[in-house]
Amino acid sequence: MTNDKLRIVFEKYLDAFAKASPAEQEQLLNSSVAEDVVFTNPGVDGRGRISLLAHATGFQKKFPGGYFRVNWFRQQHGQLLSEWTQYDQQGHALFTAHSYGRLNEDDLLIHLAGFWAAGAV
Repeated sequence: MTNDKLRIVFEKYLDAFAKASPAEQEQLLNSSVAEDVVFTNPGVDGRGRISLLAHATGFQKKFPGGYFRVNWFRQQHGQLLSEWTQYDQQGHALFTAHSYGRLNEDDLLIHLAGFWAAGAV
């Protein structure tokens, strides 16, 4: 997969968190993450697309209108490393962090790991 195509998959995943509608979140996650995705960050250790959808829905309840933007992105051999920033609905940067991801044979994200300082959110 090319850098541009993998970045599009990753940005669909991030965009799911920015949508207020669970239906829109689900559509974006269905097109970007595997059903049996594993996802971790300092506050979450989750499995499955349904659980990830609940996590994205919870994000919008905690940060209404919040969203993420990629600062830089690298990929190799179906893996990605990215730096991104979380913004509030007014466009103020809240914090910057990093993610690692890996694709499955269907070019969907199968593993996602976010890294930031505990207590950042």
